Amino acid sequence: MNADLGTGLSGLGILTSSFYLGVGLMQIPGGIVAARYGPKRAVVTGMLLSSLAALGTGISTNILEVAILRFLVGAGMALVFSPMLVLVTRLLGEKSGLGAGLVNSAFDFGGLFGLFGWILIASVTGWRPSIALSGGLGVISTLLVIELVPRDEKDDRGKVSWTQLKGILGKTTLVQLGLAALGANLGSVLISSFMVFYLQAELGQTGAIAGLVTSMITVLPIITSVWGGRLYDRRRKPRRILIASGAGMVVALAACSISSLLGASIGSFIGGVAVGPASTIAFATARDLSGVEKKYESLVIGWVNCISLTGSVWPPLVFSYLAGPYGYPVAWLGGSILSLAFLIPLFFLAA
Repeated sequence: MNADLGTGLSGLGILTSSFYLGVGLMQIPGGIVAARYGPKRAVVTGMLLSSLAALGTGISTNILEVAILRFLVGAGMALVFSPMLVLVTRLLGEKSGLGAGLVNSAFDFGGLFGLFGWILIASVTGWRPSIALSGGLGVISTLLVIELVPRDEKDDRGKVSWTQLKGILGKTTLVQLGLAALGANLGSVLISSFMVFYLQAELGQTGAIAGLVTSMITVLPIITSVWGGRLYDRRRKPRRILIASGAGMVVALAACSISSLLGASIGSFIGGVAVGPASTIAFATARDLSGVEKKYESLVIGWVNCISLTGSVWPPLVFSYLAGPYGYPVAWLGGSILSLAFLIPLFFLAA
């Protein structure tokens, strides 16, 4: 993209933030859609929107068009995540931790292809066909969901109570869980978004090595998300695990500030281990502690995800701003400090 559209580091930050702005701002509307029409309908609508926006990205001619389409991809994903988590959890017999872990693992498994496999595809075909391919696969996946996932139940949908909505948004525990997920997600966003560019442009590594190192931030959560979910289902004591995961992300970003392939590898590895349990347990705890009607479960998870993802809009901009004049070590350390700040509210979490 950089060679074709002249995006540069600042353009990369804009595209990353556009996606997270869409996926963050649309979490609450997505939860309302799921409550009104059912989680399966919300998932299908979101997958189709994201897939069509990805197809459109393949024929974009400038950075503004790509940024708008990345926003739409994020908006579609906002309709998918929390309703899908609810559907999977119910199919597993109400095991919130395991359900959240499996959904997170599935997203990370897809991210593995985006960060490593898609680099190889793009190096052969170009970035436009590779992104168009992802959109086509999304359309196919949408058709599979329509055919294979059970229909929504009657109590999955209905009129939305604005009193209930305000009560959910005002729950202190949900805000704390959202900040916990934000602290870990912040590091994951920075590593997954900037590590490939950093290793290639700054350290002179090949695209294959850069993709391999960066892919650890999504490969490892495939395992640790499920592990964290199972641990939560057994013990139901989320605070300690969330604090440990948040501290791990702080260390991961600090390790990335070491200007070497080894430092980047250590940071990506620790970050991959840390982010899985943090997100999984935050979502599972939100669902179990909310005490809401069945149809509002997607909205509860969506609110936690909204805080996490909307809060992830500005760190890429701060990172790209710091990396330009001050260098990557300062930018990575800045991310570590931000992640540490969001760790503090967890010490007051009553769970």
